Amino acid sequence: MSDRERIEKLIEALGISARQFADEIRVQPSTISNMMVGRNNPSLDVMKRILLRYPGLNSEWLIAGRGDMWREGQMPADVLLPMVEEEEKPEEPKEEPQPAAAAPQKQIRCIMVYYTDGTYEEYSRN
Repeated sequence: MSDRERIEKLIEALGISARQFADEIRVQPSTISNMMVGRNNPSLDVMKRILLRYPGLNSEWLIAGRGDMWREGQMPADVLLPMVEEEEKPEEPKEEPQPAAAAPQKQIRCIMVYYTDGTYEEYSRN
């Protein structure tokens, strides 16, 4: 069984579409589509993403086709980790905006221009 066939079998076992699978492992849908039609072989990055997303998946099965799809005692429902956005950060408490009148008025006092030869010029407001 080829890498492509094993990935197809995994997608089928998970009961999701190829597009959902691409979203799950955070790759472009075209990456999976190109693999499914045989245009591209799965890259190391894709294989790593699959194994990170589904830790109960047997890596030897995915890479070499040896053994069972799932590690002993693991089933698709047991191996799904909740998806966490990579950029997700806890929401910080929002501060009440200060009235505009309370903020001091800022004015430019001087501008410094540094040149690559180590010299600089200073422009000051007189």
